[in-house]
Amino acid sequence: MWRKLLETIQTTILGGAVLVGVTGILSKLFGLIRQRLIASTFGAEGADPIYAAFAIPDFIYGTLILGSLLTSFMPVFIAYRQRDQAEAWRISRSILNILMIVFFSLGLILLVAAEPLVKLLVGHKFGLAAQHTAIVLTRIMSMNMLLFSISNVFAGVLHSFRHFVAVSLAPIFNNLGIIAGLLWFVPVLGPAGVAWGAVGGAFLHTTIHAAAAWRVGWRPGRGAGWRHPGVRQIGQLLVPRTVGQSVTQLNQLATIPIATRLGPANLSIFRWANDIQDFPVTIMGLSMATVAFPRFVELLSQGRREEFVQQFSTIVRNILFVIIPVTVLFLQLRAQFVRVIIGAGQVSWPETIATAQTLGFFALSFFAQSLIPVLARSFYAMQDTKTPMRYTIAAVSIAILGSVVLSPIMGVQGLALAYSVSSVLNAGLLALTLHRRIGHLDDDRIIQSVIKILGVTILMALTVQATKYFLVSFGLDLTRAVGVLAQAVVAGAVGLISYAIFASLFRLSEASLLTSVWQQLRDRVWRNGLTRSS
Repeated sequence: MWRKLLETIQTTILGGAVLVGVTGILSKLFGLIRQRLIASTFGAEGADPIYAAFAIPDFIYGTLILGSLLTSFMPVFIAYRQRDQAEAWRISRSILNILMIVFFSLGLILLVAAEPLVKLLVGHKFGLAAQHTAIVLTRIMSMNMLLFSISNVFAGVLHSFRHFVAVSLAPIFNNLGIIAGLLWFVPVLGPAGVAWGAVGGAFLHTTIHAAAAWRVGWRPGRGAGWRHPGVRQIGQLLVPRTVGQSVTQLNQLATIPIATRLGPANLSIFRWANDIQDFPVTIMGLSMATVAFPRFVELLSQGRREEFVQQFSTIVRNILFVIIPVTVLFLQLRAQFVRVIIGAGQVSWPETIATAQTLGFFALSFFAQSLIPVLARSFYAMQDTKTPMRYTIAAVSIAILGSVVLSPIMGVQGLALAYSVSSVLNAGLLALTLHRRIGHLDDDRIIQSVIKILGVTILMALTVQATKYFLVSFGLDLTRAVGVLAQAVVAGAVGLISYAIFASLFRLSEASLLTSVWQQLRDRVWRNGLTRSS
């Protein structure tokens, strides 16, 4: 019965998005628990070297693998699998072998060169003790990139087969590894325990993907060789995608010296706000884009553009249906969210407020950040990785320039505002170019939906604000964590319920569509269950 349920969910885009989204929520929740443990254990200033240590491995892995490999590997692997599955397996083994050599070499370089790289990154703004901590942690995590590169080849195979369960569970176990390090290793090893927990999490991430890939048919063996046309085609797609991704990662890396120049704790404040804002964006935008990508590849490779437009329109409207009210909720309850998540232990009240204000500037671009993965994957499905790369370079250049200009004026909040401006620019350029290339994107229907969603969201916002005032007048004590949590939970729940009610009353098509899809999924599962039992 459970296997039938998972198979049913994975065969639809929305069902797959729900699966990825639900497990993504769990992963992000564990990620926020991880951040709270770091905050309560080390404080904002003490967490600075920990986040600096993660920066260089994350930059290398994020540049060469995260997003780049998946979107370059899948179109080619799917095309070969449709013609000759054995050949597709050989290509996957070649890609795995190449990546193992590359990332083992990069890991050795990072192991040896950790000290000068860390000092170059943080300069004299870190004391000697903080620099030493960052260097030690960087060396411990130097081989994590190798583990994640192996893991992502298997993830590409699983995405191609539309098997999203393991792909969804792996990040959860990665976070659990880091949490285990914080709880069990840090009391014994100090800050190094965080790094060893990250190594354990990376190992679990790889093991889960490898086991699932084995189940769908992947086996070790002889590869196709680097000169194989399929391997070369992946490489040709990977190069511009890697350039674009490297620029994105450069933006993340550039924030470290900018934030550290603002003084102690600012790097941690930026990182906390960034991780919290990543929660809704990843859950909605990335989960939808992840499960839609194989379908986009199939439709566009077969020249079925009208079907692609309808699929694209449905996904965009569903994303906006969720992300617009979520944006308003984050703006209204950002202080409560931040205080509950990281406002504990050694984190001061001014640091909590600074994180909340930074989160507010991030929230302004939730809609753009959520749409970028879907827009970019529309180009990747056409085997065009150059267009997103060009726009990413332009957007990131503006983000870095904006951070340099705004940070002396606004502090760490200036970095978040610059990031939001660059995200809106990136999404706008991608949408305009895709519109010109496809011809139309069901524009009228999308615009009509946005207008209705904004109207319903305004009603929800008024309801949330009234609920906040009512709770305070009722005597809720906001000086205690329990009171802040109660206000966030009650006001947030009332907001979501009121939004659902208003959406139904005003007959938003997205609300009825989600209900219809849920009923279809339920009916299919029910029929499958009856068939199996009979």
